[in-house]
Amino acid sequence: MVLSWLSGWESAAVGERWSGRARRVGGGALGGGSLNVSSVRESDAGLFRCRVSFPNRSPPSRNNGTFYYLDVDGECSPNVSSVRDSDAGLFRCRVSFPNRSPPSRNNGTFYYLDVDGGTVIAVPPVNVTVVEGERAELECGAKEPDALVQWSREGQPLSELSELYARAELPANGSLVLMNALAADAGLYECSVQHEDRQQTAEAYLDVQYKAKVVYAPDERYLPLGKPASLDCHFSANPPLTNLRWEKDGFLFDPYNVPGVFYSRNGSLLFNRVDESHEGQYSCTAYNALGSSGPSPRVRVRVQRPPVLLTRPQPLYLARLGQPLALPCAAAHQPHHDPPRVIWSRKDGAPLPDERFTLEEGKLSISAVAEEDRGVLVCTVSNEAADVSAETELLIENLPPRAPYNLTARATAHAIQLTWVPGRRGVDAEYTVWYRERAAHEWRTLRLLSRGVTEASLTNLRASTPHELRVLATDSLGDGLFSKPLFVTTLDPDVDESEAAFVAAVTETSDGAATAGEDELEEDIANAGDVAQETITDAGHLEVTVRLLDEAALVRWAGAGPGRCDLRWYRDEQAGRRLLATAHTHHDHLLVSSVEEGARYWASVGCGDARGGAGVSVPAYSRLRAVAGGCAAAALLLAAAAAALVLLRRRLPCARRPRAAPQLPPPPPKRRY
Repeated sequence: MVLSWLSGWESAAVGERWSGRARRVGGGALGGGSLNVSSVRESDAGLFRCRVSFPNRSPPSRNNGTFYYLDVDGECSPNVSSVRDSDAGLFRCRVSFPNRSPPSRNNGTFYYLDVDGGTVIAVPPVNVTVVEGERAELECGAKEPDALVQWSREGQPLSELSELYARAELPANGSLVLMNALAADAGLYECSVQHEDRQQTAEAYLDVQYKAKVVYAPDERYLPLGKPASLDCHFSANPPLTNLRWEKDGFLFDPYNVPGVFYSRNGSLLFNRVDESHEGQYSCTAYNALGSSGPSPRVRVRVQRPPVLLTRPQPLYLARLGQPLALPCAAAHQPHHDPPRVIWSRKDGAPLPDERFTLEEGKLSISAVAEEDRGVLVCTVSNEAADVSAETELLIENLPPRAPYNLTARATAHAIQLTWVPGRRGVDAEYTVWYRERAAHEWRTLRLLSRGVTEASLTNLRASTPHELRVLATDSLGDGLFSKPLFVTTLDPDVDESEAAFVAAVTETSDGAATAGEDELEEDIANAGDVAQETITDAGHLEVTVRLLDEAALVRWAGAGPGRCDLRWYRDEQAGRRLLATAHTHHDHLLVSSVEEGARYWASVGCGDARGGAGVSVPAYSRLRAVAGGCAAAALLLAAAAAALVLLRRRLPCARRPRAAPQLPPPPPKRRY
């Protein structure tokens, strides 16, 4: 609220902000509700409303209230640039009205400008605006005639700008003169004046105006068929652009009369949907307040179809590490046009390694897939009209760990110590040992919780019992393959545990070669049944003994030095000895896991120059078992017959014996009368 009063009252209520400056003016042509504001401030500008209200009724809204807008003209604070010594003095700010005299109170403010002494510049430079090609002069007068005046542009000394320095003139008064100013000369110039130990600088801006001109126009421009496109006019203008005219094939081209073509704010042509009718030769002419430098060179516009992919990669590829992979991507070639460009890239922006990636006719070949190749690959086919891309994702097949190999076991009466070699990718795997008695059907497992452990101890086993062992590797990708089985027989309780033997399994290594741990068997030995524990030894440089265990033969030797020993395992036949297998080991024993009943074997051991051998005959227990089985069956039959007779006798009724006739008492004696 600025001011309000009631009819009949002499005084009016004035708002706190307007106190002393707002009053009601009554009478005369102004009426009784006029408002007078003195000492106008910039903050007084705004919309004012005069409104009549009645205490006992509401006035009609029509014609109730008049709006006035107060505009405070200009700012009262002057700005003096390029201050000189002559500018010092007293300045007064005073408000005057053309049709009346203002009150003297609060009318006018005095300011004193004091120019600090010690200046060395008498006439500083001021901003200059010239037209290109005209003479431009920037003044910089020094107080002292022997002062040193230097010029720089945009912070770079003028002497370092060879092209500008060659065209500039530096008269004795310190000014900078450019006889034919160019548009490139525009910028901020600095004048530096130095006299003795005093130095002062002043700046001024040189503005060079020129006619609007086209600075770049390509020879050809391809627009994609059926898609939106734009045709730009690259111009430069100072003062700013005022008009832009297009021509097509030598005639005025007005976008407002062509359906689907529009002007953009910068004067470019916008095609909503390109068609064949838009082909032609275009040129543009730019205008500003100074005129135009002429039309641009003609630009031939050709309508080209976007590239078409004939062969695109599959959405997903699953490859194994180290394997080669080819990703197809081919585009159709349009007649009378250059072939489209094919570029492969990663979607994440990472570069493709040149040593493994090759591109031939659009096909991307990877010599050996690596782990870092995982991701999304993009094939981009482009021509002058548009770019077409196809994406494919490459996944690396995660292989589970290979099966462990080179299983080696050391058996005692009630335990087996098992070791193995991890397969590929199995170094950090978890292992589980599966074992059972060969006569049993149910497997038992021992899981090793520590990763990378390649040995396990199986305890609480029955003595003199053959066992089957397997090892399974597991990692984050799942279970791998089981190792080949290893058959181990626990020792008899009466056997000294110091005679416990190592048993090596014939397994496949990670390279597929048949091995048996350190004992590399060259041939598999056929499975055999139980064997008799009988040995025949032969003397030699090495003391060799062969001891029969269940389904195996333990070969031991003594007298060998450190190093590798070779074992040859023969079978005696009528035609002679036949070599079954060879093995190499650094131990003094080796377990041959398979023998046959009724056969005779010969073990030949060589350790360096020392040699020795021993033979063993495996009794034919099958006939003994048959005889024993027959006897047992006969005994069972006899026992069954006896039991049947006993039962039959108990079930039959007993024979009745004949009874004697009852005897009559003797007759009484006859009496004689």
